[in-house]
Amino acid sequence: MTIISTECLYEVTTISKRPTDNPLTHVMDNTRTPGCVTIDVEEYYHIEAAHGAMDRSQWWSWPTRVERQIEGLLALFAEHDARGTFFMLGDVVKRCPGLARRIADAGHELASHGTNHDRLHRMDPTTLLADLVTSKRLIEDETGQAVVGYRAPSFSLTRETAWAVDVIRAAGFEYDSSIFPVYHPSYGVPEAPDRPFYVRGDGENSLLAIPPLTWSPGWAGGKKLAVAGGGYFRLLPLGLMRRGLRTAKREGRPAVLYFHPWEFDADLPRMPLSRVNRLRTYTGLGRATARLDRILTQGSVGRGGMGWKPMGEMLDQFRAIAGRGELVELGTGTGQGAKPQAA
Repeated sequence: MTIISTECLYEVTTISKRPTDNPLTHVMDNTRTPGCVTIDVEEYYHIEAAHGAMDRSQWWSWPTRVERQIEGLLALFAEHDARGTFFMLGDVVKRCPGLARRIADAGHELASHGTNHDRLHRMDPTTLLADLVTSKRLIEDETGQAVVGYRAPSFSLTRETAWAVDVIRAAGFEYDSSIFPVYHPSYGVPEAPDRPFYVRGDGENSLLAIPPLTWSPGWAGGKKLAVAGGGYFRLLPLGLMRRGLRTAKREGRPAVLYFHPWEFDADLPRMPLSRVNRLRTYTGLGRATARLDRILTQGSVGRGGMGWKPMGEMLDQFRAIAGRGELVELGTGTGQGAKPQAA
């Protein structure tokens, strides 16, 4: 991966970054940098841990839980005057008519999480483009709201799937939140910045990338720790996320959190998962709602926090940060063929 400095949004103009220039100080008041709470709207049986354990043909034979889970989250958001971004699966839009509309009517942004929760590693440019166009149209047709954001299932935009950057752009998306700047056996680009940046894959197009929250404590030797949500939120001490939020606020860095509706359902149906995946999936479900309530309180403007806004409303600020920062060359030169044309 190569990193090149930029001085404008899309054009590379220099080879070295000015080390004394902090781009964040030019675009944000670090005492009021809004945070972004995002929800990956999927059913429990869509999770990657269930891949291979449950056949896709069985999905709709399992009871749907996502609507009641979302209703609980919408109520909690309303209590805190928080508005978020909901990355929604096309399969959920089809199975739960009206759900996307209810989320939009509550003042939240709708974005795409793909159609069937397929990791990018299991796709190619043609199948990914079809997946993206389908999910985008399903959401837009129901809500009348333009869908400009995308998050790949399981943060699967990595160096190995750099070819997907051009496909995401071809499908009409303005920003992506799929690159996690940490090390993980299944995902992550550890060298990526901890704030918005522009990324280029195997082609010529660049894409605005907005990473989830990380924290780099001194004792970690410069490594970034994942503190943005998911299993880290349920399995680890909540103090890690809270510390990450405080650090992001102090640095004027956008704090992007992510959660899944099923993580707030203590009565989640038991799936035929491996022992390890059962532990990862079902631990902490009963305490997740109370934990999220504390996080939303910490970030509320009334408590001197950042406030919570949809990612789509922050794009001008994100672009300003990215335009003064680094262009990340994610491509490996091993792309999967010609660029697809948008349908």
